[in-house]
Amino acid sequence: MPDTPPAATNGGGTNPTGYEDIPAGQPLPGTRIIAHHVPAWGMAGSYIHMDRADIHVTYTQVVGRAGQFPAETAGYSGTVRGRNIDSFLRGNLNFWLCSEACMTDSGVIRYRRTRNHSVVTFVPDRMSGILINRPDQQVTAAAYRVTSPTGVIQLWRGRTVREAIARCRRKPPVGWPAGWAHLMPDASVRFEPGGAPWDREAIYTAEPTGEPRSWGLPCPKCGRMESEHGMWSGYAADGTGCWTYPVRQA
Repeated sequence: MPDTPPAATNGGGTNPTGYEDIPAGQPLPGTRIIAHHVPAWGMAGSYIHMDRADIHVTYTQVVGRAGQFPAETAGYSGTVRGRNIDSFLRGNLNFWLCSEACMTDSGVIRYRRTRNHSVVTFVPDRMSGILINRPDQQVTAAAYRVTSPTGVIQLWRGRTVREAIARCRRKPPVGWPAGWAHLMPDASVRFEPGGAPWDREAIYTAEPTGEPRSWGLPCPKCGRMESEHGMWSGYAADGTGCWTYPVRQA
């Protein structure tokens, strides 16, 4: 099914995206999205698990009107954060087993609670970046130029950036991860290692760059290289702070 037919409505107004409203009972275009555990024998047909889905940072939400029941939405406005859509889809696809969601090749997501419900369409802002959920696949440069919130610049190995992303996305026993990480269109990374997710003053950036001829020897305490040392409070292999790189003995 094409991705750009007649306009639907968005909260009763004109749909600025031009994406179609899917009538009740018709299949959703794209690849099926799932959030539940896949049995050992697999599933028939292609699908994308939420753990491997490329969810953008922001979306335009378009509320359809072509079903017998109203669409369930991920927010109250036209613009919705990707992390809200991520939790919305995980919760609904696991709880409402009759619900369905699909993603097209262009990243457009459509969801409905049942085949008789109206469809809500999420159109990604491709310049906003993608939520990083697979650091080993999405963050692949050998070296990154990392800038701290205070303007300090260091050269980090790719593995160190991936470890930082995994650390900032770590979930406590209860609640959501304290931090977040976004992969931007230019392959750079923006991440916040912890604390309040609305605190915009704690953003680190990592830009791919050339790898040095030699990284030197790692710190015997925290395992970081000299060029990676001391920027992130408490960021050490043993979980403690390590502020002074050991002085080489003559």
